[in-house]
Amino acid sequence: MKKEYSVKNMHCAACKNNVESALKKVDGVKTCEVNLITNSAKIEFDQKTIQNEEVLFKAVENIGYELVDDFDEEEVFNTKKDHKKLIKIIIGFILLIPLIFVGMGGMYPHLFSDYFKENLWISATIQFVLAFTIIGMFFSYYKNGFLSIIKLKFNMDSLVFLGSFFSVIYSIYLFINSFFAHYPFEHFHLYLDGAAMILVIVSLGKLIEEMSINKAKSTIKELLDLRPKEAHKVDGDNIVTIPSKAIKLNDVLLVKPGETIPSDGVVLSGKSSVDESIISGESLPIFKKEDDYVIGGSVNKEAPLKILVNKTKKDNVLSKIATLVSEASNMKTPLTKRVDKVASIFTPTVIIIAIIVFISWMIAGYINGGVIIQNMHFTSIFDEAFVFGVGVLVISCPCALGLATPISLLVGSSVFSKNYVLVQKSEAIEKVKDIDCLVLDKTNTITEGELAVVSSDILKPTILMKRRVFTAESYSEHPIAKALVNELKEEVSSLSSDFLMNETLPGAGLKSYFKDETIYITNLKYIVEELKINIDESLLFKINKHNKVGELVIVIYSETHKEILGIYYLKDKLKKESVEFIKEAKKVFKRIILLTGDNKIIASHIANEVGINEVISEVKPEDKNKEVEKLQKEGYKVMMVGDGVNDSIALTRSDVGVAVAKGSDIALASADFILMRSSLNDIFKILNISRRIRNNISFNLFWAFLYNAIFIPVAAGCFASLGFILEPMYCSMLMALSSVTVCLNALSLFIKKN
Repeated sequence: MKKEYSVKNMHCAACKNNVESALKKVDGVKTCEVNLITNSAKIEFDQKTIQNEEVLFKAVENIGYELVDDFDEEEVFNTKKDHKKLIKIIIGFILLIPLIFVGMGGMYPHLFSDYFKENLWISATIQFVLAFTIIGMFFSYYKNGFLSIIKLKFNMDSLVFLGSFFSVIYSIYLFINSFFAHYPFEHFHLYLDGAAMILVIVSLGKLIEEMSINKAKSTIKELLDLRPKEAHKVDGDNIVTIPSKAIKLNDVLLVKPGETIPSDGVVLSGKSSVDESIISGESLPIFKKEDDYVIGGSVNKEAPLKILVNKTKKDNVLSKIATLVSEASNMKTPLTKRVDKVASIFTPTVIIIAIIVFISWMIAGYINGGVIIQNMHFTSIFDEAFVFGVGVLVISCPCALGLATPISLLVGSSVFSKNYVLVQKSEAIEKVKDIDCLVLDKTNTITEGELAVVSSDILKPTILMKRRVFTAESYSEHPIAKALVNELKEEVSSLSSDFLMNETLPGAGLKSYFKDETIYITNLKYIVEELKINIDESLLFKINKHNKVGELVIVIYSETHKEILGIYYLKDKLKKESVEFIKEAKKVFKRIILLTGDNKIIASHIANEVGINEVISEVKPEDKNKEVEKLQKEGYKVMMVGDGVNDSIALTRSDVGVAVAKGSDIALASADFILMRSSLNDIFKILNISRRIRNNISFNLFWAFLYNAIFIPVAAGCFASLGFILEPMYCSMLMALSSVTVCLNALSLFIKKN
């Protein structure tokens, strides 16, 4: 069984690793993926071993987090502002101003009266009241940090807690000692300002992180918000208005003109045009009739529709899009796995470094016979060592490391979805850069996938003949029938009243019976071999000419009158952008190959039309896989583009699989990317956006590693002799800035670039 849960109290990559580690240790858990961005955990477990999910909840609770069985994609993509957090931070800064002013009083003693300077307890009392008020407001850091340490599951809260807590403890020590040591006012400095500022600044940084993530989620939230709040359910002879959340599988819904379709389903009755542009990018409304599929979130334009809900809430198109975006933020590549490993040992390593720094400065102070840095007003060797040790704890930032990849992937996936491309397997974003061979299927990829009449030879140009062809084919769902109906519908206004029945000719067409005539609508082979009809040489020459360019020949033959009435030539039309796409693609890929199951004549003609030089034709679906594998053995990195149905094996085999699909087909699990509006030009968007995401991730990781590599030594006092010294409260500001920088850089992906 595979199930998704919400996880509470996660803050950084170390938290994510802690939860994953705890769950994987539970007997019966097969796989576990924790997503820091969506605060969720996907757990696959054996129901025979784990009969009560309480063991999963307990495992997570034991390490200071909370697993909740209420995962909801609408809640995940909820972008409502948390005003309580903002108000708390504002109050924190208001209290920090007098705390810092009094705490730093020694730097401007002329602003204080002699009585205030002679009675240090007044200054200390003010600082303690203000500091403990702030600590009380942000006490969750103390609680979570303490629990993470005693359970040896270190995270960012561990560092924040230790930095703030030790500053408080040392301040209490200095205050008590002031009654005996009689510090002058200019040298009396408690570290309560730093202890409080750490909490406020980190909270501000987290709030900015949340705002950045919410900005990335907003694209998907807009899609989810397309679903109406209410729906009209058909209950017998009554229409009942229900909340959309209450819609169940197999419910029958009535959608009135102008209303948004609440859920995916099939039209039971009614005919109308539906606007699917927000989902598929199709600018024109699409005509829907009985048995047609409709997508939740699209808008019914003209007439009432009754639809049967055939997808659960989690399986419908909008939810699938939301799921794909959230999953894309959890990419696992060799690089991200190494980053996760570094993040998991980051906090304990920093704590060890802080202890080493503290001890080193203590030893150096004793060897020196007193404080080493004279211009910092350190009151003792311990004071000096303490500042550098706490500085290391406070300035270290596992958040920047943990956020570097997922925040870029989340924003990037949102950018993809805004461009009507869905990322199913975000690992492919990394692979795209190596692609040098493009393999294209023909039908639905280069061509429209729908036959159309391109020309005709009407030997008996009567409206009666055309009406009979139109009538016979109107009762068929075959692609050839649709093409003929589309060709004739403007000329023929009504069905023939003397139609009796159709007889299907397997693999050959139709035999249609009318009151006074029987006609065949079939192919040339059937006419010649089965009906033994001799065709005039001039007509045969014309037919062969059309055959050579890959056109399908449909003959209308009257059995009653023993004569050919007409011939229609059909062709799968090229997509309008195919020629230009191939022209541009040749500048990007070393090889472009047309891989199709169609016959050699049709395939070669299509390839020639669009400008493809290499053609592999008459290939079965299972053999497409072998052709892709052959290219890979030759050293090529292959991008396979197909319609996702008969190309699924090859899409899986290729280095990057791209499915060309309509909105209702987005659950094509074999593809890495899905082109929702079936436009080949969106492949260039895959290349460009993937490159931007990779560059964004690279910058984020570079910054995260560089920040910690530079500022941890600075905070440790390695450059103190050069005058580079950072007090704990400045360290907390830099730590918050590190995470904010990563988030803001990720948001830059939203800036449109050509």
